[in-house]
Amino acid sequence: MIVRKKLPFLLSLILAFALVRAPCLAHASLISASPRDGATVPSGEVVIQLRFNSRIDSKLSRLTLLKAADQSVVQPLETSSASEGLEARAPDLRSGAYTLEWQILSLDGHLTQGRLNFRVER
Repeated sequence: MIVRKKLPFLLSLILAFALVRAPCLAHASLISASPRDGATVPSGEVVIQLRFNSRIDSKLSRLTLLKAADQSVVQPLETSSASEGLEARAPDLRSGAYTLEWQILSLDGHLTQGRLNFRVER
């Protein structure tokens, strides 16, 4: 009977501990991207901007743009004052489907990667 009375208290205590500890254990996560996943952008120069929920080491991070199975280009990163993001310019993109692969090193020392797809149309 005593366990039943204390169970809600124990559950709320565990939940509170998990919520307090979560930011300490979390790795950098993508919070915004331009172009967005699934977006269609006009041909020409495309500005790539990725923002994360924590600081990253941009010197040890990378963006790779893929068009078709055989063509991939590592995008040179622009220096930015934002320590939570990456920026690059992809000049002269032609019509077609593209995949942007990103890999970042967060300041907690963890490697995170992901990808997003977008289309370029005239």
